[in-house]
Amino acid sequence: MIPILLYHQIADLPRHRDPRNLAVSPELFERQMAYLHRNGYRCMQLSQVVRSIIEGLPQVKKAFVLTFDDGYKDVYSTVWPILSDFSFTATIFFVTGCAGRESAWEGQSGSLAAPLLSWSDARDMSRAGLTFGSHTVTHPYLTRLEHAQAARELRESRLMLQDQLDAEGDLFSYPYSAHTPAVRQMVADSGYIAACGGDRGRWGRFNLWRAQCTGKDSWLSFAFKASGQYYRFLQLKRRVPIRQPSRRSARTN
Repeated sequence: MIPILLYHQIADLPRHRDPRNLAVSPELFERQMAYLHRNGYRCMQLSQVVRSIIEGLPQVKKAFVLTFDDGYKDVYSTVWPILSDFSFTATIFFVTGCAGRESAWEGQSGSLAAPLLSWSDARDMSRAGLTFGSHTVTHPYLTRLEHAQAARELRESRLMLQDQLDAEGDLFSYPYSAHTPAVRQMVADSGYIAACGGDRGRWGRFNLWRAQCTGKDSWLSFAFKASGQYYRFLQLKRRVPIRQPSRRSARTN
């Protein structure tokens, strides 16, 4: 499987504004992209990878996909220029109902809020070849919503992408990587061709695994994720559960 890398903010943030270490500094991100470019990795569009899965085509070797969840303003101001330097591309999963405002969802509001892309920003990047997918209208836990509410989040976010960007809007990312079989079916029924989660559950077209890149990544951990070895580790972990040590062995270690 081609590694799909997941980023959120690319910004220098103090610890109290980024308690989960999700933000990656611009300097580190640029060095990571330079590493991939220098070592001959090919940056692919997520839509290309999805089509190859649907059509059963061989997977491209030494390739990767970049995805950014939420659609923070720094994707326009910081990420896009860096990607342009290396002729890389990306898919941005946008919270469509919050365009031009600040994040205001659970875990990313108040003092943790950050500016989001405007539709004008998104149009500029879309015209330049970057892809936009849906991350719902308001960034809820879809697993907590009534069926009609969840269906509205899925349907309206895609319609907004189509209207504002003249785009297919047929790729989706689950907020908080939270999904169930029922939610995955709703995504498929809403016209999406694939959806990205985190790195849990059974891999499939509506739960494409992603390797999350954070401010805590070392060079070794980043190279591990980008090489695809991280996916192989996850597959092995699923097939061979890691057993907890017995009480007796735990006492003797």
